[in-house]
Amino acid sequence: MENKVETNETQWNKKEVRKNTSKLARGVLIYELIMFLIVIVDMIRRIISFSSNNEFDIDSVIDSVIDSVIDSVIDEAMNSGTSTIIAVFLGLLFLLFYFRKCDYQKLIFHSQEKMTGMSFLVLLTVFMSAQAIFSLSGTGIEACFNRFGFTILGEIESASSSSSTVSMLLYASFIGPISEEIIFRGFIMRGFQKYGTYYAIVISAVIFGAFHGNLIQSIFATLVGLVLGYVAMRYSIKWSILLHIINNFIFGDLLSYLTSNLNESMQSVVIYVIEGVFVVGTIAIIVLKRNEMKKFIKGIKVEKGLMGLAFTSIWMLIFLVFQILLAISGIEKLPI
Repeated sequence: MENKVETNETQWNKKEVRKNTSKLARGVLIYELIMFLIVIVDMIRRIISFSSNNEFDIDSVIDSVIDSVIDSVIDEAMNSGTSTIIAVFLGLLFLLFYFRKCDYQKLIFHSQEKMTGMSFLVLLTVFMSAQAIFSLSGTGIEACFNRFGFTILGEIESASSSSSTVSMLLYASFIGPISEEIIFRGFIMRGFQKYGTYYAIVISAVIFGAFHGNLIQSIFATLVGLVLGYVAMRYSIKWSILLHIINNFIFGDLLSYLTSNLNESMQSVVIYVIEGVFVVGTIAIIVLKRNEMKKFIKGIKVEKGLMGLAFTSIWMLIFLVFQILLAISGIEKLPI
């Protein structure tokens, strides 16, 4: 009789985990679709406005929209930040309404301990060393695709490109990092926290990485998502927001601007030197704190079967399939 009760309880937990995972994944997917919709509508408005000014035939405009909307929507979002900023605010309003009854909203700004200057420097060093991993993995994956006659160079350039407009600068360097932290280290990570701290950090990092819909950027985003999740969980989301802004603004747009007058070779040298400093710093940290890290890693526990439950929930599967399709769309044939 006792075993039967335990079995029913376990079954109930499985359903609850899948239900909660689906709710969180569905929220992120709808948020993403809102962003796509706003950007697509803005792009169509621009095409129609342009065609009207140039006396284009409306049929050709419709054909142009149908043929180009899927391939152009991401490029449009990257080059024009205005529609993306509007989409983010509308998406956040939706998520606030969507998660209005969830008790974990009050945990978003919770912290376990106070951040110190040394702790921040260590975390920044580890966080930024992921840039080197991004560069190396991008080169390696591109070489692999080239051997089979394909390329993901477009995705690499899209992931590493700097802002070309003021509105895009505001989005990529400030609004984007703030909104993404609230969503992924706020709603999503805290939504999984009841199943375990480290489980919440890992699963939210995976969702964050997949959300980018870019093969190479998703790898990088998952790695930094682990660091950002740890920072937000232990020291507060305000510190993960700061790290995210430092990465996007200082080591993204600002660095690109400061090195814009250098030739490509010198730009590469500057970037490699900066990445090298962070990598060396990370290696030094690992060596000096190896005993603490071993103890920390041993203390990481994720309840058996939780990952399987998460990745078999229906909305998580739909979300991941959608992101995979986006990533695949960035793979192109090498020009002959």
